[in-house]
Amino acid sequence: MDRFCVIANADKKNAYRTAFEIADYLNEKGCFCTVIENSLKKKDINTSYTDIKNIPENTGCVIVLGGDGTMIQAASDIAVKDIPLFGINLGGVGFLTESDPDNMWEDIDSLIAGRYRIEKRMMLDGNIDAKGGSYSCIALNDFVVSKRDVGKLIGFDLYVNDVFLDSFFADGIIISTPTGSTGYNLSAGGPILSPQIESICVTPICPHSLNDRSFVISGDDEVLIRLTEGKNSAVDSAMVISDGRNVMDIVSGESLRVGKSEYYTKIILKENTNFYHRMRTKLN
Repeated sequence: MDRFCVIANADKKNAYRTAFEIADYLNEKGCFCTVIENSLKKKDINTSYTDIKNIPENTGCVIVLGGDGTMIQAASDIAVKDIPLFGINLGGVGFLTESDPDNMWEDIDSLIAGRYRIEKRMMLDGNIDAKGGSYSCIALNDFVVSKRDVGKLIGFDLYVNDVFLDSFFADGIIISTPTGSTGYNLSAGGPILSPQIESICVTPICPHSLNDRSFVISGDDEVLIRLTEGKNSAVDSAMVISDGRNVMDIVSGESLRVGKSEYYTKIILKENTNFYHRMRTKLN
């Protein structure tokens, strides 16, 4: 591997300095490397953090400097480019990142030498059907439909493959990939899924019921969530969030359909990386 692009989260201390140090190091090794920034860009309801036009053709690896959030942002933005990501943690937990500043030079040498493996991670497509039109987006971690008002539950009708499953009131609902199962889904009481399997986890957030629990379905299934009316036939509203990005609001009668995307995120891992070891050390 000899063609790299470094994405630096400008909000992380010393990220730009580290990015250019990496670029200089790679160039000295006879590789090609460019540096681009990770910063919020919003046009209408479209939000991105990486301008993929700045990623050169034939780039073999995108090195992401930041935390899990930066990795997720980069994954959603560059999914169409089908370029593997290698994360260097400058944040907190760093569950998705593979290296850190103490080990990055050794790990970069391994990338150049080809001592790594690539793991494909399932992504989700979300399609919002609203009175004002439709909107589609992609997520590596999850889609969330969340209430807007504190102390107020919202109602959902839930379908799997267009077959009605349940109606319930809750603070919201999470539809996550196996990668996203260790994020908001885990905090909401959902199960952890191995990233090697292709499945979808559906987890209600604080449901007002003794029976509504998380459930796991095939990655080939589709989930439809339709927001129902509130009390006394009032129109309710909720936020649709994709990988932490507030996509748009929906109101009673409008819906979100989620299923497996045609795109995958490719994450570069060290040869000896083990998911269960990482889960034990990072989540504890």
